[in-house]
Amino acid sequence: MRKWLIIGGLLFIVAGAFAAAWAWLPWMFSASYTIRVATGPVGSDGQKFMSAYKRVMAEEHPRVRLVLMESADLQGSADVLQAGKADIAVARSDHPGASSAGTLVILRRAALLVMVSAGSPVKSMKDLNGAKIAVLDEATASDPLFRTVMEFYRIRPHSIVQTRPADAGDVLQRREAAAVVALGLAGIEATADAARDILRASGKPPRFLNLKAKAIVAQHPVYEEIEIPAAAFVAAPAVPDDEVTTVALSVRLVARNSMLDDVAGELTRLLLATRAKLAVTWPHAGQVEPPDTDKKGFLPVHPGAAAYLDGNQVSAFERAMDMLFTLSILGGLLGSLALAVGGFWRRHRPDETRRNLAHLPAMLREVDSLSPANIEQMEQHLDGLVSQLLDQFVHQKIPPEQISAACAVIDQVRAHLARRRALSAAASDEPTAAKAVAGEARSG
Repeated sequence: MRKWLIIGGLLFIVAGAFAAAWAWLPWMFSASYTIRVATGPVGSDGQKFMSAYKRVMAEEHPRVRLVLMESADLQGSADVLQAGKADIAVARSDHPGASSAGTLVILRRAALLVMVSAGSPVKSMKDLNGAKIAVLDEATASDPLFRTVMEFYRIRPHSIVQTRPADAGDVLQRREAAAVVALGLAGIEATADAARDILRASGKPPRFLNLKAKAIVAQHPVYEEIEIPAAAFVAAPAVPDDEVTTVALSVRLVARNSMLDDVAGELTRLLLATRAKLAVTWPHAGQVEPPDTDKKGFLPVHPGAAAYLDGNQVSAFERAMDMLFTLSILGGLLGSLALAVGGFWRRHRPDETRRNLAHLPAMLREVDSLSPANIEQMEQHLDGLVSQLLDQFVHQKIPPEQISAACAVIDQVRAHLARRRALSAAASDEPTAAKAVAGEARSG
């Protein structure tokens, strides 16, 4: 019995190790491991970046296969992730998918910039209420960040017109718009081109309006405060001529929370380690940065990425050793429990031999009142009991000390039976002897 319990415990540990390895390290049992990536529209920064990263991944991990899934825009990319059709997605920080998933890296930030001509009477955002506003990209007019800023300042523009970066200066000079709004998603180059055109048209660099970024971020934590340094767009004369405070959204590479920590950690490591190589095909790779692992952040970081960034990532070998150690402890506990249960069952199960052994003291007391026929019947019962005891002893179902005690009691019963048989025989001989003496007397 004990041998089978040990074998069963070993089989449990081995089966548990394979099951855990299949759950935690599935690529060990597969020729390839596929990761579906929603990149956004073709030609976008996210699509270009992930295309370059796919080549790097093929070199570093040939068994890992990235499948790129294009969508109409970044919102569509995040929607695909939320629907469970992708494992990773390029998503904006103000999309619900970014807060319901875990961030691996921040690909870039897109700031909202408001420019006016140097001689404009507009001194702050509140002066734009009721004025015309020009945007550099059609999508900016309906962008959530743009609408958030307009609602914060309670600005109701007279109209929103679209202009090309190369025409931004003329639009302001002809007063077709009071300000030009640029959103970084349209490209830093577009914002720089618009600033140069304003400088060309007026002979003076544009003024940038500062936003109350802290207050906006407090109400909308999916955005963040950002400082645009002086001369960020034009070096001489400096455009802007001083730091500009504004708000920005972040474009993130996010993964489903169900993604294994090992996979997420390795993806993050490789993304950050190969930025220089990626910059050859995607110039903005230098903007890729790790997310803040502070747990107070509004947008969560994937646990696997956080473990790598904080230096707490556990190697596959260490994880395997921990898994085997845990399984060995569980196996030992279960084995001990099985032995205890087996011992308890053996002691308390309704076994016929044990019932007969428990009846031995009563048999010892009954011997004196037995008839000769019952004495023979008890002898046969004792012979059967001894045979059962020997059989169970040979199969290690009864310990030696227990069978020794049982045999001692059986010997006492047999001794009492022998005395009882002798007394019964003597009693039956006395009437016979008396009859013989009486017969001799009558004949004499």
